[in-house]
Amino acid sequence: MSEGTRDDDGRTPPEGRRVADRLNALFAMVNSETGRPYTNAEVARATGVSASAIAQLRQGAKPNPTLKTVEALAGYFGVTTDYFSKGMSDERVSRIVAALQMLDTAEKAGVEGLFARASGLSADSLRTITAVIETARKAEGLDGPTSG
Repeated sequence: MSEGTRDDDGRTPPEGRRVADRLNALFAMVNSETGRPYTNAEVARATGVSASAIAQLRQGAKPNPTLKTVEALAGYFGVTTDYFSKGMSDERVSRIVAALQMLDTAEKAGVEGLFARASGLSADSLRTITAVIETARKAEGLDGPTSG
């Protein structure tokens, strides 16, 4: 069955949901400018892709977007165009979404510079830094007695 076809129930088969599922994972993240999940309208305004085309992509009704559309969406969300390809594993996609969420959290907390400074440190040094952070969190009452 080709990617754009429907199954016997009239639904898009799982392989045709790849773009929709991956795009919806990006939409579920919190927009750092608004403090809430992304909307079709705001992404449309920023990318030049129509809100109706975005809605069709998210519903799985349009499983094969044009390269121009993929490039616009990938650029807006800060991912590569490969993010939407069948060549990228779902596990890798999940890690990318988690990394984007972590980066957003770090930016909000004002600690993104710590990530940059920690780059290249040995595993031992990173464990030491983690221990210092855990100690500071406990001292400030940010972690309960069972965390850690």
